[in-house]
Amino acid sequence: MEDDARALENLALWPHQLAAASDVEKYFAARSERGCLVQMPTGTGKTGVMAVVASRRCTERPVLVVCPSAALVDQLGTQFRERFWERIGAAAEWRPDYVWHVLPSEVDTLAARLDALGTERVILVATVQAIQQIDADGKIDRLHGRVGAILFDEGHREPAPSWARVIRGFGIPTVLFSATPFRGDLKVFEVDDAHIHFLSFSEAVERRLIRDVEVVEDQLPVDPEAFATELVARADALRAAGRLDPGAKVIVRCASEESVSEVAQSLRHALAGRGDGVLAIHNNFRPRAAEGLANTVPADLAARTERFLVHQFMLIEGIDDPACAMLALYEPFSNTRMLVQQVGRLIRHPGPLGQAASGAYVLAPLDHAVASDWRSFLAFDQASRENGGKPFLRNDAKILDDLIAALPTLDYVAGKFRRRIDLEDEGLLSDLRFPSAAVAFTVGPAMSMDMFQEDVTTLLEQEDRYEAVVGQTADGSCRYHISLRLTPSPFLAGYLFQAPSLEATIYTRCGDRLFFYDSAGLWIDDTEGVGSRAGPKRLGALLPEGADNQVSFMNVKNTDLGPLALRSRSLSARSLDRAGVFVGEHMNVVTRATGLVAQANGSRTRRSVGFSRSRVRDGRGTELTADEFASWCADVNAELDSAAATATIFSRFAVPSDAPADTTPVNILIDMLEVSGGFEKGGATSTFEAEDLCVAVVPEPDAAAPGRYTFVLRVDGVDHRVWVDWNTRKRKYWLTSPGLSSIKSKENPRISLARRLNQSQPFRIITAGLDHIYVNGSFYKVDFDLARAKGPGSLVLDLLTPIPGLEAITSEKGVLTPGMQQGWATSSLFAFIDQALRPDQGPHVMGEPFPDLVCDDLQDEVGDFIGMDGRSGTTRATLVVAKWKTGAPGVSASAFYDVCAQGVKNLAYMKSDGEPLPGTATRFDGLWRLSNKGKTVTQTVSRRRHGRGSRAFRRTFQEIRSAPTTERSIWLVCSGGMLSYAKLRREFAKPQPEPHVLQFHHLVMATYSACQSVGVQLRIFCAP
Repeated sequence: MEDDARALENLALWPHQLAAASDVEKYFAARSERGCLVQMPTGTGKTGVMAVVASRRCTERPVLVVCPSAALVDQLGTQFRERFWERIGAAAEWRPDYVWHVLPSEVDTLAARLDALGTERVILVATVQAIQQIDADGKIDRLHGRVGAILFDEGHREPAPSWARVIRGFGIPTVLFSATPFRGDLKVFEVDDAHIHFLSFSEAVERRLIRDVEVVEDQLPVDPEAFATELVARADALRAAGRLDPGAKVIVRCASEESVSEVAQSLRHALAGRGDGVLAIHNNFRPRAAEGLANTVPADLAARTERFLVHQFMLIEGIDDPACAMLALYEPFSNTRMLVQQVGRLIRHPGPLGQAASGAYVLAPLDHAVASDWRSFLAFDQASRENGGKPFLRNDAKILDDLIAALPTLDYVAGKFRRRIDLEDEGLLSDLRFPSAAVAFTVGPAMSMDMFQEDVTTLLEQEDRYEAVVGQTADGSCRYHISLRLTPSPFLAGYLFQAPSLEATIYTRCGDRLFFYDSAGLWIDDTEGVGSRAGPKRLGALLPEGADNQVSFMNVKNTDLGPLALRSRSLSARSLDRAGVFVGEHMNVVTRATGLVAQANGSRTRRSVGFSRSRVRDGRGTELTADEFASWCADVNAELDSAAATATIFSRFAVPSDAPADTTPVNILIDMLEVSGGFEKGGATSTFEAEDLCVAVVPEPDAAAPGRYTFVLRVDGVDHRVWVDWNTRKRKYWLTSPGLSSIKSKENPRISLARRLNQSQPFRIITAGLDHIYVNGSFYKVDFDLARAKGPGSLVLDLLTPIPGLEAITSEKGVLTPGMQQGWATSSLFAFIDQALRPDQGPHVMGEPFPDLVCDDLQDEVGDFIGMDGRSGTTRATLVVAKWKTGAPGVSASAFYDVCAQGVKNLAYMKSDGEPLPGTATRFDGLWRLSNKGKTVTQTVSRRRHGRGSRAFRRTFQEIRSAPTTERSIWLVCSGGMLSYAKLRREFAKPQPEPHVLQFHHLVMATYSACQSVGVQLRIFCAP
């Protein structure tokens, strides 16, 4: 195949490289129909082996080299053309004539160029994504027959399901180069056990081909600023002691985008005045070189001067910088494989191979078992070495055969005699039974069942499920797989014991839909050719309106974020349509429903539809043959196509929606009850300004800003700029704010306020179209026709009671007057309520006064006032929450959010079985006491405004609150510029109400729903 000048022995290769290349040559000569594995630790010259193998093999036919990223394609191309050959001083004839990149858009041209070749030697270099795209475009045949071998640099990434099918389709020798041969790759590539070249980590260290690794665990700070200070000090000490070279770089690993930003920012502060430099890399960043932010790994990373490199996953591959010698795990990895791959970035030898070099240094926090994980890898590495250089692979076929053989030939199980299964029996198909259950997907016309079947086989392999049987119905429209699944025992921390189960997978295509069932929940959403799941609107046709149909069960999810709101509930009745309603139904979305559906033969089928997961199931158990499953799916598909009107009960609930075409945010309301009191800065608890929690979102004019839209949030008296944008990859709105990132959780300093808001999404966003609301991470189609008679606006208006005089209130509690006073200043809201609710005062503009009235303001308050009427036939218990805002009366969602929060947070005390009122037994016999900020004036007022003393009040309140005939209510009294009934009516009458008005409407309904959930009435008093 080559002359003496191109003999392997003529190259200045290291012995381990020569051994690897020779083993690959033996694989080619053996003409095995399976793949070859070359395992070499990172930094041991794997790329050089690939270059040599490709150069020798391409004398026969072009060689295709595939790797995961475009950056690696460029690196490999450079090495193959000249750099590797220059480094080892190889003769010119070793260099290929051409190294061509494979691009999907140029594959036809490439095929023509390959056909026109004479004796030229060509290496093709492509990304995995490029080859998959060519396959998806139906042009993979342009490469078939024109390529003689495939070399795959796995690059630390799990292969996609369709990848194995694409590679196997070439039908040519395939060599997998891997540094981590303990994943699914070996199964996907069908590695031939006779053709494995294995260089162990320990052997590479012994030969001084790579650095050894030291793992140090210590109690590290969790606060980013403290962690950065500690890390800089430790790195400086290691350099000073000679443990690290003076120019050593430190890789810092974080577990999220927010952590990368916060740790990088903290490192810059810790390094202020020094020239070390910090580079933060995350794929979601907007590149800003001046701030040291990048969204890709720089090609010149080795030449850059930054000493601290902060990332989440970006630096796990594609960097070959020997200066990287230390790893600091701010947040460790979730599995050992990722740890091993990350350490691989540190072990590249800094000098000539064979010479001593200082070891890599890994700094990890205690209680994360990092050292233990690393030792487990070393144990695997040593065991593989002792196993003749072969990584351990479980023989699933033997396990299944042994399990079956261990069963008796015939046994009495589950009420009948059963014969031991024979997987080779042609009659097995007739014994298989499947449920009438499936997930409905959309598929395109080009979707191939044959290709999809191969992809399912690959997915089963990736899930460590051994495919024992694969088959299809006579017409091929329905396919099924029977697989062995081995599940690790949850009761063992380190030892291996796996419980076996036989799982079933079955699917069929009906028109433009795929119906798929897997007993173990196999995820196929990312498989090529499979589209989105059927939407809730379409699925509604499976529970149609009809005289003989009825819905008997529902799971609903609340769109309300209130702390006392029920997030979800289950409803069950013989017929829910006749069982009445619950308040706030329109704010709940149906996630699952079950009912009886009339069939053409006059019978009724029990059907369950999962709207959130697009699942449908008829009946119970497993009763269908494969043919019957296909027939059932065809019937369901016909019902979906019929688009029958959904049962009317569904019209009472919110409709979940996909992201609207225009996701532009125009208004945001942040539910700070989720975080209030839990965050701090500088040791002081952070406070939030209620007036700024509902704000307009405006476009950001600076294209280099972190987001396209921005608003201001006031925390601790400081305005913080916040950028917000719809993240199409995360499918959520994402907030960015250096200011909020500096405010930390009291429980976990790693968690900033910005991160918590992004994690829990406790906000409501109105989009530009004003017909969608984004709540708690999901979009909902909302009826915002507030002007319609008996529509969504009418209920809110019915809750409001306009009271003349509230608009003239000038303060909440009035100007303080020193000493004991009979009440509050005349123009204050407290005075207004006090006079309106006491029987001996007046005018009683708010209705019947309360014989017993106390002021509960300050300290452990339940409300500003508590009113009680224990008279027979008129028993009432009421909490009064008072709020004033300066300015002319309007519609303030922010101010109303604050008063709602005060009322809702104490709803628990208004439940019939609620806790006793907080405070001492004599609280209401004491004085209300308030001082001004300078504490030069203190005003006191008797808390008992009318009626019983404190002990009797508390005892009677608990008694009448528990009585079933008692009217329990919360009154929200809005004065000054907070709320005008007339202005709200005018806003509701507009064709397109302002976004803050829509937020106000949603707030009222959320508060009303929360009150009704515990049997409490809501009344809102406002200016006319």
